[in-house]
Amino acid sequence: MRIVLIPGMGCYPVSQSNWYSWVAAEMNKRPSVKCVLRDFPDPNKCRESIWVPFITEEIGLNEDTIIVGHSSGA
Repeated sequence: MRIVLIPGMGCYPVSQSNWYSWVAAEMNKRPSVKCVLRDFPDPNKCRESIWVPFITEEIGLNEDTIIVGHSSGA
């Protein structure tokens, strides 16, 4: 299983924002789980025209991906 965390506005670096690192670390303790935690481009405006291509082309999604969005990342 693959989990992708999508942060809220202004969360940069993502690994030092909110609860994201904690969730990623907890999920990655499970052998069958890969949690993706990445810095997003345009973190202060979160424009759909930038985020959607980043998610689909850089991160990649498929039928086995669980998306966890927080705030504007939802």
